[in-house]
Amino acid sequence: MNYLKYYDPLLEKWVSIELEAISSDGERWTAPMITEKFKEVLGNIGDVRQDIINVKIEFQKEITNVSDKISNVEKIIGDVSKFKVIGDTLVDKIINEFNMRSVNVKDFGAKGDGVTDDTAAFEKAIGSGFSSIYVPDGTYMVKGVKLPSFTKLYGNGMKSVIKLHPETPPTTHVITNKDYTNGNSYIQIENLLVDWNLNKKDNKIGSGPNASCVNITNSQFVWINKVHAKDAGLHGFDVTSPKYNSSSDGAEYYQPKGSKYVWIDNCTAWNFGDDGFTTHFSDYIFISNCYSYDGNGSAHRAGGSNTNGFEIDDGSKHAWLMNCYSRKNCRGFEVKAHALAPAAQDVHFVNCSSENDIRGFDFRHIGFHRSSDPVSKSAFNVSATNCRVLNPIFNSLYEGLSPRALVISAFRNVNINNFTAIGDPSYDYKGNPAIATQFKSRNINLNNISVSGFKTAEADIYVIGGSQKSDNVNISNINSFESARVGVRIGSKTENVKLTNASLIGYGRKDSVGVYCSNSQAYIFGVTAEKYGKASTIAGYDYSYVPNNFKGGTRAATTSGHVKTSTGFIAASSGTPEVTGEASAAIGTTGGAKAKGVRTGVYSSSGGSSVDGSRSTVMSSNDSHIEGENVSRTILSSGGVKLGGNDRYMVVGGYGETPSRSNIKWMLNSMNGDISATGKINGGATFSDYAEYFESLDGKSIPSGTIVTLEKNKIRPAQKSEFMLGVISETAGTVLGSAEVYWKDRYLKNEFGGLIYEDVLDEKTGEYVKMPVENPEWKSKKDYIPREQRPEWNIVGLVGQVYIRIDGTVEVGDCIEANNGIATKSENSTWRVMEITKPYFKKDGYGVAICFIR
Repeated sequence: MNYLKYYDPLLEKWVSIELEAISSDGERWTAPMITEKFKEVLGNIGDVRQDIINVKIEFQKEITNVSDKISNVEKIIGDVSKFKVIGDTLVDKIINEFNMRSVNVKDFGAKGDGVTDDTAAFEKAIGSGFSSIYVPDGTYMVKGVKLPSFTKLYGNGMKSVIKLHPETPPTTHVITNKDYTNGNSYIQIENLLVDWNLNKKDNKIGSGPNASCVNITNSQFVWINKVHAKDAGLHGFDVTSPKYNSSSDGAEYYQPKGSKYVWIDNCTAWNFGDDGFTTHFSDYIFISNCYSYDGNGSAHRAGGSNTNGFEIDDGSKHAWLMNCYSRKNCRGFEVKAHALAPAAQDVHFVNCSSENDIRGFDFRHIGFHRSSDPVSKSAFNVSATNCRVLNPIFNSLYEGLSPRALVISAFRNVNINNFTAIGDPSYDYKGNPAIATQFKSRNINLNNISVSGFKTAEADIYVIGGSQKSDNVNISNINSFESARVGVRIGSKTENVKLTNASLIGYGRKDSVGVYCSNSQAYIFGVTAEKYGKASTIAGYDYSYVPNNFKGGTRAATTSGHVKTSTGFIAASSGTPEVTGEASAAIGTTGGAKAKGVRTGVYSSSGGSSVDGSRSTVMSSNDSHIEGENVSRTILSSGGVKLGGNDRYMVVGGYGETPSRSNIKWMLNSMNGDISATGKINGGATFSDYAEYFESLDGKSIPSGTIVTLEKNKIRPAQKSEFMLGVISETAGTVLGSAEVYWKDRYLKNEFGGLIYEDVLDEKTGEYVKMPVENPEWKSKKDYIPREQRPEWNIVGLVGQVYIRIDGTVEVGDCIEANNGIATKSENSTWRVMEITKPYFKKDGYGVAICFIR
């Protein structure tokens, strides 16, 4: 027997193999044994093969049946390969395909014939939502359509009409959302004509949110596009809460369940009973590219219909209206609230226009207008940008309501920018203003305003005053052209109105005024007025121009400084000037001037000059000061001069190195009339004398150069050997006894001629002032004529060089005496001739000489 060897890994050695048998892992197989085993396995395989053949035959039969069924399905549903909708399986594709397809109301039995009640068909088509319902051409009579969440209702524009059935209750909406209690979301209404049907049997509407063409209540994320609202009982479109305000509402109370995030775009409303578009207690409302016109007012009494094109009403917030147009309504665009509701707020108009409405734009909170009413706590934040009003007119909708382009009442924080008001020059506006702020409105900016054509209006812009005044109004960049009788009118009791940069052009009317202010409180700057009867009337004074009128503490042309009060003023100053007193100023100063008192000033001064007290001034001085709480003190053209607390009613001047009262060199005392000076007083004439007033004996004027004598206390021309008092002079440098301003005996005097004084209370300052006692015989109301203007009083030169009449006996160097008032030569007189200026002429009767008298 032959052997082979193989390596056995278990034994780890080479092992002999018998050719006739195989041995492995402890088992030994001979060739006969292997052959027998293969026969057994092949027999079993044959049996299995037969089984497989049998299964194949059955499977082929089933495949043929399935193929036949698929062919039948394909015949029913078409070629599945043509599905373009995404989806992993056929089921997914079919579901997604159906989700993209719309439901047609006619598939649910709607007729659209204008007669049949299609309400049930709409309800079936709408189902429970998550659907898109198509309304084909036709007129569909319904008793109201209610849309659940995730629903789209759309048609074919104005050919798809949804109209209330004649049997519908009067308060029904044509289209609204379904769930007012829990609210709805994601609703879309598009391309429809909605008709509330004013011709139906019962049109007696109720109060609150009802009888509208399209009503959105307690809903969010709603889009209404290209929907046309016709003949609404109440509103064309209403975005609201389930109810309006009630008697429990107050300024801080908002109705719950209002709508949010509603966009109304490219829609129209006409022939409505109340408002074309309105909102109540809803937030984040967007109304754009919409048109509201020809409201009929049928929801109100005749002549009292507040039928508006666009109205943002009670409790609404955060609303934007863009590119909207109103025509022939009561009010074109209104922001308001009723007395028991909070006002709409944060409302903005952009590119909106009003035509032939009674009032173009009207912002008001009813119940907060009269002087006895409280101030509104909610009427805030309204703006209008790039808006226009064309020809507002009276309208039968609201009889007696005056046509205006813009009215602001009770609201605060109102910004109007780029606003154009165009009136009809031939229309009778009956003296009403074109633009008015009134009824407690505050914080208003009117900027870039153009007004024209309101020729019969009282004013183009009127800030109405009085007990219900508007205030805190800024009016800027105004153009008025051939318009109202008054360009800008500012009413009484207003305190904070600013008018800046205005160009006002009238049309030559005699009683017209460019700017009319009842008081002088308005801040006016950069205003011109042409072709008016008067350019301006301010606080009762007429002007041929419009004066700049500044109010408030002011710093101008100064590098530093501090103004503490609203009536303080600093100008052209440096060195940190301070004005801390009321009605005080520092002008043209250096070194830190200080106006500390009331009605004080430092002018053209340096060195830190200062003023305290009241009614006092330092002018044209250096390092000079008025101190202490006293009144009426002035330092002029001085250096180092100081006045103290005991000084009053005086004007002083002087000079010194260190500020002191001792540096005063001259003083005018206004209390007693004293004039004091440390230096000389120079006469103003070339030749001067000292003179006094004397009354003539005959009550007539005595010619100049006449020598006079006394007769008791009166004068007459002197004769030979008589006492020569003096000469009638025209060259006196000092004249006493003129009694220039009052009768010489106005005040009582003591036995030596001195004034008698008494302490008198100054009611303005509360201090006692020493004043001369008035003579009871003095008649203060009778006009006093100064002695200078009375012929009986003559100026008599007593000492000095005077011009004297002479006769032919007098030569230079002679002594003289009087001869009937004319000088003649004398041997023993003390009066001596210095110069003969005019020789004696017989025909004149005198000559003239200069003499020294004493």
